[in-house]
Amino acid sequence: MCKGEVMDLISKLKENLESDINGLGYELVDIEFVNEGKNKILRFFIYKDGGITIDDCEKTSNFLSERLDEIDLIKSFYYLEVSSPDLSRPLKTDRDLERNKDELLEIKLKNGEKFIGKIKEIKENSLIFTLENEQKEIEKSEIKTIKIEIVF
Repeated sequence: MCKGEVMDLISKLKENLESDINGLGYELVDIEFVNEGKNKILRFFIYKDGGITIDDCEKTSNFLSERLDEIDLIKSFYYLEVSSPDLSRPLKTDRDLERNKDELLEIKLKNGEKFIGKIKEIKENSLIFTLENEQKEIEKSEIKTIKIEIVF
């Protein structure tokens, strides 16, 4: 599958499964369909306040296994994984950003600029960050990645 086909597949999976996952009591954070060695992995990342347990992953995996067979969007063999989002993954949605508003974040721009700050406000097309001594508004289209800054 080319990148465009994978993006279309992920979009269709979200469309078909997101409300069902919400009905189980979880938020669908992200979906990946990746090649790892010779294996294809379909990975769902779920979230709930208080954290995700192994039981949550098992419950969601069992549900998804049946639903994926019903909607039959993937014709090749793949492995299904369900997990909680890790701290090193990029924050992609406004909901992700809202949930991590009080966290120190690493922001990388498409022009190569990089800085550390906290989100002050989330707008439709931009984000306002609080840096050390200033505020900076950045268009979402200029942002390459936003990740939680892990401080030791």
